[in-house]
Amino acid sequence: MPEWSADIADRVRALNNVPVEDKNSAYVLCWLPQTLRAWDNPAIDAAVELGNRIGRPVLVYLGVREDYPYASDRLHHFLLHASRDMQQGCGERGLRCVNFVDRAGRREKGLVYRLAEQAAAVITDDHPVFVARRQARAFADRCNRAVFAVDTARLVPTRMLPDGLTTTPAFRRASGELRPTYESHAADFDSDLPVYDDDLCFDGEGLAEASDDDIAGIIAGCDIDHSLPLCADFPPNRATALARLDDFVTDHLASYPYRRNNAADEAGVSNLSPYLHFGVIGPRTITAAVRTAEVTANAKWKYLDGLLTWREYFHYLAYQTPHPDRFDVIPQAAQTTLLAHADDPRPVLHSLDDLVHGRTEDETWNAAQRQWLHTGYMHNNLRMYWGKQIIKWTRDPQTAWRTACYLNDRLALDGRDPATYGNMQWVFGASKKAYREQPIYGWVPPKSDRAIRKRAGATEWLAAWATRDKVRVDVPTGLPHDLLTSE
Repeated sequence: MPEWSADIADRVRALNNVPVEDKNSAYVLCWLPQTLRAWDNPAIDAAVELGNRIGRPVLVYLGVREDYPYASDRLHHFLLHASRDMQQGCGERGLRCVNFVDRAGRREKGLVYRLAEQAAAVITDDHPVFVARRQARAFADRCNRAVFAVDTARLVPTRMLPDGLTTTPAFRRASGELRPTYESHAADFDSDLPVYDDDLCFDGEGLAEASDDDIAGIIAGCDIDHSLPLCADFPPNRATALARLDDFVTDHLASYPYRRNNAADEAGVSNLSPYLHFGVIGPRTITAAVRTAEVTANAKWKYLDGLLTWREYFHYLAYQTPHPDRFDVIPQAAQTTLLAHADDPRPVLHSLDDLVHGRTEDETWNAAQRQWLHTGYMHNNLRMYWGKQIIKWTRDPQTAWRTACYLNDRLALDGRDPATYGNMQWVFGASKKAYREQPIYGWVPPKSDRAIRKRAGATEWLAAWATRDKVRVDVPTGLPHDLLTSE
């Protein structure tokens, strides 16, 4: 295990016991499946630090396959545009970054393994859900090079927190004590070596020079879901994420505690969750901007509590279970009561096609679902109500969970994420018990939309979204079973 600097050490964990190859190697390979940013990226910094120590340049790599779960124009568009942005940023940092997009006529079997053959070590990002978790583990088990995972998605590295934090207050205390340390750590390390420019075992995409039309052409040639459109509301680049952060902190953070629960108020929240999910921006950058804002301490605390307590607590919980997207992650008491009422009559059973397209008798639910379908984004306050309704519209709680996961993972830009799975656990009973037992829900509290509708402009907003019907996507005949975490 290399001796990492204090700014990096707590974020790094070894995934195998292979020593660093500091003689017969050409570079340090930094393989980034999800943290798609060149700046404030601890994985790149770890690679640079190791490369400087052993005299090897850094090669940053991202490959995009056709067969990841829910691959679509929507997700490919975000991935490839963010990858272009990252490749350009790496160039500015004096690092070589290469990409590959799997498609007909462009196949490269085992490419990351072949790149690793020339590497002194492989540095990758550390994520507890979606394909990244099992992919990193399988790669490290088979690779004959040292493999290190770096915590890039959280301000406080999850591995530095004690076990047994079973409540948000306990997590808030433990994490809060460590936050100043990690906020002060250095970032964007300079490489001491020239850019690696030797030939590689494949021809990269050259995304840094690609136009939007070039990227659209690449996506069109992929065997993925072409019925789900891209999301124009979230341009996938760091400049947009930083501009949104600046606008939010400058003009809207002061009123965040009072406006954040109004789905009709688009400026009431930061709209950064897709950028956080894909690693286009990191929590340290956001935290620094909020800390220096000229607003009340309460406004800062409220926003940062969502970012650094709730979001990072859901990440912490995801590391505690092998399958964070399965029904059995719901607390046992909630599972028991929901299953006890599994045979209760449902008021209506909606088809998957009607749920995907937001065609129910519930205007609030339809509005939330159609916002998701069109934009890849759903306001957090709507997600709670949205999930509660699915419980009573499907034949049993397991089907409800799988339906909620399917809609979240396929449609949401910030789906397939510890935070969204944690949100759904809350919907299905991780929160407090209801004051009385009810049909279908048992002791799990249902949720009314009365408070949602009382917000300023909400009635008009809901009516407009509930009648918006321009997107039509392909829908399978049945739900996928454990698509993300099956071994």
